[in-house]
Order: sequence, then structure tokens, then C-alpha cells
Amino acid sequence: MVQRPVILDTNFLMVPFQFKLDILRALDDLVDYSHIFVISSRSVKELKAIAREVGKSGMAARLALKMVEANRARIEIIQSDVEVDDWIVEYATENKAIVCTNDSKLRKRLRAKDIKVATLKSKSKVGFV
Repeated sequence: MVQRPVILDTNFLMVPFQFKLDILRALDDLVDYSHIFVISSRSVKELKAIAREVGKSGMAARLALKMVEANRARIEIIQSDVEVDDWIVEYATENKAIVCTNDSKLRKRLRAKDIKVATLKSKSKVGFV
């Protein structure tokens, strides 16, 4: 069975720390067909850079990296040299992927291409826009 990709944007990976929400479980509940989570290698690079910071953002990024590592069986890291937002739009278009992001500019780009977008709703759940 073909699994539909669900792309996790960098900012979305930081949600668990920021809002005490298990995003993988929330997405499993939301997406009602077989899926696999994917992220760009550039997102991992971004998280590693943010993780070096002091404060809440740094802690959120460190937790996000741990979550990705702990869920390697479910999260595929795809090598890319393309800027993250551009990669997301391109990959989602080519693979009919769902994109999880809280970035409003990226959401507008994706909606213009009829790509399904999930985002954090009311700081306590994940839903489609």
C-alpha cells in the first residue's frame, strides 16, 4: 500500500515543546489513510542551528530533534539543498503530500496550489485549514 507523505515544517516540529501537544499522534488521528512523515534535511539543519540558542526556542528545537530521532521508523529525512519552503511546495506538489506548518506565508503558497495544509488550531489541536 502506498503511503501518502505528510511533510513536517521546521516550525511545526517545535509545537510539542511550545504547546505540550503530541503532533504525531494528533496527525495520526487527523489523517485517515496510510501515511509517512517526511522532513527536509534542511529542516534538520535549521533545528540544529536553533538548538544552539538559549531559551524557549532552543529548548523547543532540541526537543524536536529528539522527537525526530526517536521516531526514525516513522519520519523520513529527505536530502535537499533547496530552501525549506521551496522544497516543501515542490515536494508536496509532486507527491500529493499534506503539509503541516504554522507559517502563514507558506500556507498561502500551498493553498494557491490546492495542497492540503494542517496547522495548529487554538493552541491545543491540529486541523486542516
